[in-house]
Amino acid sequence: MTRNPGNPAHAQTGPAKAISEDGRVPVDLLISPIGELVTARSQAGPIRGEEMRDVCRIKDAAIAISAGQIIAVGSADEIKHAVFADDTTVVIDARESLVTPGLVDAHTHLIFDGNRADEFVMRSQGKTYTEIAAAGGGIVKSMRATQNADVERLVSLGRKRVERMLESGTTALEVKTGYGLEMESEMRMLEAIYRLKSESALDIVPTFMAAHAIPPGKEREAYVDDIVGDMLPRVVAMATQEAEREGVALTDMLPYVDVFCDRGYFTLEDTRRIFAASIRLGLKPRVHSDEFVNLGATALAVELGAASADHLLNVSDEEIALLAKSSTVAVLLPGTSFYLNLSDHAPARKMIEEGVAIALATDYNPGSCHISSLPFVWGLACLHLKMLPEEALTALTVNGAWAIGLGTNIGQLRPGFQADITIYDVEQLEEVPYNIGWNPVKQVIKMGRTIYSR
Repeated sequence: MTRNPGNPAHAQTGPAKAISEDGRVPVDLLISPIGELVTARSQAGPIRGEEMRDVCRIKDAAIAISAGQIIAVGSADEIKHAVFADDTTVVIDARESLVTPGLVDAHTHLIFDGNRADEFVMRSQGKTYTEIAAAGGGIVKSMRATQNADVERLVSLGRKRVERMLESGTTALEVKTGYGLEMESEMRMLEAIYRLKSESALDIVPTFMAAHAIPPGKEREAYVDDIVGDMLPRVVAMATQEAEREGVALTDMLPYVDVFCDRGYFTLEDTRRIFAASIRLGLKPRVHSDEFVNLGATALAVELGAASADHLLNVSDEEIALLAKSSTVAVLLPGTSFYLNLSDHAPARKMIEEGVAIALATDYNPGSCHISSLPFVWGLACLHLKMLPEEALTALTVNGAWAIGLGTNIGQLRPGFQADITIYDVEQLEEVPYNIGWNPVKQVIKMGRTIYSR
């Protein structure tokens, strides 16, 4: 197996190749032939309703790539006559393989220290999430370990987890803070995310989530005061420094802000207050909503134009209707309800029928969902959420990309999009969820360069 974790955006490209005399376009990378190419396609925005299953499937296909971008997609015969390859062109034979866009993980908590394997044993004995938290476990247990970790350790741990996700076909992901639960620890977590963003081959989108739990010994209202008055301004200051260091616009570095709005965590009024302060500072919200009880956070997300509302196991019919008319993406996390042994799962079928834009993600974290594989989540979505394989692919690519603000550039195999591609050791789409529990990914391409191969 080979890995190249360097950021492809920093790679040097050679001089542009001249168009041939017969008008064919030169290519750096040609994937041809391909057993089956499958991609969802959207002209603008996430895909909804029945269109989620209306994917493009091409047998004996090809993809042509130049300077990190896709320049042609179609049948192998069509591409052969549209482009030309010379002795510098890399050619990948995928004749017995499935090829899709790189997978997008729109919800992770991969920056933390310590582990909660003991809670897995407690859960296997019938303890609930709430009971485990009341016994001193849960988010607060991860807080204790994470508060003692320096930035270097958090980066090192995060790097290993990002690499594991890459091996499962993930090419872009969102990463949250939320296990520091006080100013300096939360800022170390955010700094670690920015470090990973800078060095990684993957697109990494940061989210600030100090409002993940109420730290022990702190009154909820006082902690919300800390977040609003002290932490959020520091977040913007750090983002400004990162933007200056990377030489990019501040908007490219501002993180999202997330709140866990649920019983025992943050109230709807807390959530509204944190989001109002965030929006004033130019930070866009996303929310943990309706996981255990419904406090109205999904309606608030729609009202405020949040990027996403996540979990949604207890979303109401009225809120589903609101989501369907909004730009807020519903990020469903079937790995979490599976991992917690819950009998109910998010009502994906109703959401699809109503026209909600649905994405899927791992919710990878140390306690309630220690699952990092999107192919595994794909299988769970089909079995537990009753989604079709095509719908799940759309949710894991196009819609996931829109949920983290990257939908204009990634998530589709089409000319002009970034060449982020996952190649599987199976011959057709349905075999990915069918092989649940086995990782079928054999090669990952990011911006036209192979960064993982086994």
